[in-house]
Amino acid sequence: MDTRRVIEGAAAGAAAGLAASWVMSQFHNRWKAASNEGQDDDEPNTVKVADVLAEASVGEPVPEEYRKPAGTAVHYGFGAFLGAVYGAAVELRPATGAGFGTAYGAAVSLFADEMAMPALGFTPPAPDVPASVHLRGFVSHLVFGAALEGARRLLISAIRERPGSLQLPRIFSTQAA
Repeated sequence: MDTRRVIEGAAAGAAAGLAASWVMSQFHNRWKAASNEGQDDDEPNTVKVADVLAEASVGEPVPEEYRKPAGTAVHYGFGAFLGAVYGAAVELRPATGAGFGTAYGAAVSLFADEMAMPALGFTPPAPDVPASVHLRGFVSHLVFGAALEGARRLLISAIRERPGSLQLPRIFSTQAA
């Protein structure tokens, strides 16, 4: 295993995860608007997660004026995390990028949206959610995966075309001292 390549992959993946999160949000919002579903009365799941994190760290929920930016931070933070994991994983096992990232997007949809969110109480159980909402979420995550892979490829090639452009601390050196 080449540690440097894995770290480069994680760095490119994290940045790609930010871009892919934006693309996914744009797609999701446009689909929702086109389907005339209107606004949910419920808060976005990212705001609910931000509240849990705030309560665990400072003992109270996110103040009203910071709820939307806190939710946005959770969305992009999770996207960067997922991107870093993906970028490192592709370096270790290239098959992780199957389907130009859509297999990873499908896995994220299944594990994050369909399993973890209901299990943690952020969303109702799957049978209580309309099929159209499941479909929009699933396709949005396929878009996330494809955008993630596209951005990762651009970034990793830029890093590797300019050797030394990503400076790593000496402790990550793969050469003997």
